[in-house]
Amino acid sequence: MKERVLITGGAGYLGAVLAPLLLDEGYEVTVVDRLHFGRDPLAPILDHPDFHLIEGDVRQLDALNGFLDGVRTVVHLAALSNDPSCDLRPERTERINYYATMELARRAARAGVERFLFASSCSVYGSNPAPVVDERSDLMPVSLYAEMKKKAEEGLMVLPAPGMAITAFRMATLYGLSPRMRFDLAVNLMALHAVQRGRIHVLGGGKQWRPFLHVVDAARAYLHAMRAPLELIDHQTYNIGGNEQNYQIGELATLVQQALPDLKVAIETVPDDDDKRSYRVAFDKSNQTLGFRATCDMEEAITEMARAIQSGVLGDTTDLKYYTVKQLQRCDQTPARLGGDPVRETPLLFAQPQIGQEEEQEVIDTLRSGWLTRGPKTDAFERELAEYTGAQHAIAVSSCTAALHLCLAAHDVGPGDEVITSPITFPATANVVFHQGATPVFADIDPQTLNIDPEDVERRITGRTKAIVPVHMAGQPADMQALSEIARRHGIPLIEDAAHAIGSEYAGQRIGNLDSSLAACFSFYPIKNMTTGEGGAVLTNDDEFADRVRLLSLHGITSDAWKRYGVNGSKQHWETLEPGFKYNMTDIQAALGRVQLKRLDGFIQQRTRYAAMYADAFRNLPEVTVLRQVSDVRHAWHLFIILLRTDLLTIGRDEFVQALREENILTGIHFRSLHIQPLYQQRLGLHRQDLPQAADVSDRLLSLPLYPKMTERDVRDVVEAVQKLVRSYGKLSHGDGAGRKQAPQLVAGA
Repeated sequence: MKERVLITGGAGYLGAVLAPLLLDEGYEVTVVDRLHFGRDPLAPILDHPDFHLIEGDVRQLDALNGFLDGVRTVVHLAALSNDPSCDLRPERTERINYYATMELARRAARAGVERFLFASSCSVYGSNPAPVVDERSDLMPVSLYAEMKKKAEEGLMVLPAPGMAITAFRMATLYGLSPRMRFDLAVNLMALHAVQRGRIHVLGGGKQWRPFLHVVDAARAYLHAMRAPLELIDHQTYNIGGNEQNYQIGELATLVQQALPDLKVAIETVPDDDDKRSYRVAFDKSNQTLGFRATCDMEEAITEMARAIQSGVLGDTTDLKYYTVKQLQRCDQTPARLGGDPVRETPLLFAQPQIGQEEEQEVIDTLRSGWLTRGPKTDAFERELAEYTGAQHAIAVSSCTAALHLCLAAHDVGPGDEVITSPITFPATANVVFHQGATPVFADIDPQTLNIDPEDVERRITGRTKAIVPVHMAGQPADMQALSEIARRHGIPLIEDAAHAIGSEYAGQRIGNLDSSLAACFSFYPIKNMTTGEGGAVLTNDDEFADRVRLLSLHGITSDAWKRYGVNGSKQHWETLEPGFKYNMTDIQAALGRVQLKRLDGFIQQRTRYAAMYADAFRNLPEVTVLRQVSDVRHAWHLFIILLRTDLLTIGRDEFVQALREENILTGIHFRSLHIQPLYQQRLGLHRQDLPQAADVSDRLLSLPLYPKMTERDVRDVVEAVQKLVRSYGKLSHGDGAGRKQAPQLVAGA
């Protein structure tokens, strides 16, 4: 059987030369490549019986089933291959150039691979001041690219991999013609400029040293290593190049000039841009130990490239495919669903609670106390919650749904009654009305805030209206002044759905302590601004109402367990006064909530800062509308909701959400209007057109990640993903209505 070789990045500049060489030498070759530059570099060998191509990404090795089966040698070339490419996205660089390298090596060792040949770089020597450096010299990288090569080398050399020889090749800077030609390499670029411009610009002062190596010689070096005795390559590092091809950049320009005398090339040097990277490299070890010597002549290679450029065989040399960083930038600008790279390497969750050691300790203290259900910590949480909001009473319960249900029950809402509320809300707001045998009535919303429209509320009041339940959408209070005037005129109480609004303020008063409302209901669900795991609360200034809510929250009996069974319990007997509910909060939940409440204002401050970053980023983006922020309120910023101008996009909201998911940005939809949900349409006889504003925003809104655990980098990733999709699917810059949906489609990898 032929010896099987795996080349990662095998469709790249070096891989496209190495793969045909190995086939000619009788090897069976498998290439794994993301194919950023397509299949063309491998076109001459695609039909070769011993060649196999796997379109895949080294960051996602789980998707490459069986790719190491029977492989004897791995040549690991896949990497972001120069400084500018690495600097585009440092996180991506680390994932590809370091983490993927280590994971591939671990898998190769487990698969029984005999040789693992890693493509490192002489750039790891960086700013080493020695006149000449060799494999024993200190590594002094000055770029992210070189730093990741150094880090990967160091990781590989200590990797437990019995039976697998690991070798690091510190490659000189490559040059020469390749099926995957590059003009972002020093020699190649100088040759191109000499031919097309008659002028070479020397940057960095021209005194910096670099070693060079023809791409064909580089391929031959790997062939040498594949045939060398294992003891010569096991855990060894080799500089790969030729001593005679160390040049100062200024000297290199002169060499190109001399190789092309007919072009009368001028050289311009920029003296005031010193390049800290300067390394003159000794290649004696690879020459003497491996027996490898570079044989290609640089002047001949320059002449060969010049002829290829002049003849037009390379086509348009400004094509992005010849410039790695430009091609990557195009890939970054292309939606992941069209073959581009996602904005993030790992998914950004839509929401996460911020839980720290203090919360953990408080919960552990509760567990160790032996009292887990409603007890002293729930009582303390209620006092602290009342103090925070300024309300007279706080009744902690199992959820905001429970809080809303209790308020309706305590207000004697029942069959024949109607409760007016917003359709842009979670189903619980309306469902609790059904639970009481009453009928929810939806009023339309203000599309600029998503809060209920007071004028439409008044239009829908009838003799059966028993309560109005405004929702403080996303943490921004509804127009409580207008609503309270309506409620007062009609003698109807306001019960606030403040599930999003813990910490919000209206006209200088905390939500939960508004004189105009009978009660406010909070949620402490895990994604809310503060959490008790699950939980909620009723806040009220009405003593009688508070007593009844408290009674109903515990089966309608006159004493809770703490008063009956606690150390200081005084209630031996209790009475059942009403058929209540099991809606109490537990001390475990309250323990978490007590710490979270202390941190709440800090959480809101962070949310506000991130919301401002979003608002500023989208300010001049016509395809995205940011909700209007009302004056004289404190917005708790539970959610950051945007409305897509789908008339300016070639895709709808759901496709946009899916495209964001493929960029590794997870989002929410808050909310599709309840009046277009099947339950409410069937029970209430509603139609989409009955609430036109709510129906319209239902198709266009989405919520972006917004929580304190995020970093500014996370926020910038979200912004970049939204902007990227708008650029790709927006109509404005195209004029033909086709939009940017025709963004260049790259070959999709795994």
